[in-house]
Amino acid sequence: MKYTRLQLQDLKDLEKEFVEFLVLNGIPAEDWEKMKKNDVEKVEGIIDQFSDVIWESVLRKTEMVELRRKDTLTVCRVVEGELSTLVIKTYDGDIDLTQANEVENALSDLENYEVNVRVDKITKPVTEQLFELLQIGFYITKNEKYKEVIDKLK
Repeated sequence: MKYTRLQLQDLKDLEKEFVEFLVLNGIPAEDWEKMKKNDVEKVEGIIDQFSDVIWESVLRKTEMVELRRKDTLTVCRVVEGELSTLVIKTYDGDIDLTQANEVENALSDLENYEVNVRVDKITKPVTEQLFELLQIGFYITKNEKYKEVIDKLK
């Protein structure tokens, strides 16, 4: 398994896609039902394969991930084999960068924050790089303002 198994709720939410996956792999519904009762190991292997397919699909479409902490916002953006990392830090205890409005304020007024951008070459598949970031707490974002700030500062 390349990534991690989807959670039960994710599998339920993706039931239609899972059924299509089974059909594409030549597993009709009645065979699936028998397999669930008689071959748990094979069932788990199929779920693992499906999970990898879903993860791969999501990660290929992902360009940015973010991690918010009370005093630090970290955004990573993948473009053409490079990982740009934007870090915005505050020393003001009244500011909470886990809050969307505080992040918007920070992006609009960067002079009052410590701001760093770093660009590194990606040395592994981009999907693996992004997955590793998700595993440590980052989550996918599409905030266009992040792109603007990163492009302006790098």
